[in-house]
Amino acid sequence: MNIWKHGKYMDTWSIVHFLSGFLLAEIFYKFGYTFLSALLISTVLLLMWEGFEWLIKIIEPSANVYMDIVFGLLGFSLGAYIHYFLGKPFIAVQFLTVLSVTFLLALWGFIDFSKRGYR
Repeated sequence: MNIWKHGKYMDTWSIVHFLSGFLLAEIFYKFGYTFLSALLISTVLLLMWEGFEWLIKIIEPSANVYMDIVFGLLGFSLGAYIHYFLGKPFIAVQFLTVLSVTFLLALWGFIDFSKRGYR
């Protein structure tokens, strides 16, 4: 089963993008950024990541690239809602758990990508 192969609209990488967006919201909240500045910087970073993937020749359907950004922004929105709108404090254990899951999923995907050569 090739769960890391790029889908037309979404794939397993969509989870990594969602969690990455969530982590961005948490980081910017922790360091005192306003919601609008965090949203702007996160959007730019998510766009830059897709540009980086293109530069290193990770070829995905255009709709998948678009959806990667959307999933990242959805993750950011969840993190922003929790912190900026509900006023919940930054919890290091929560951050480290999400960071660990994101890292492990990305590592698993990268290893699969390296073995199978999805492009």
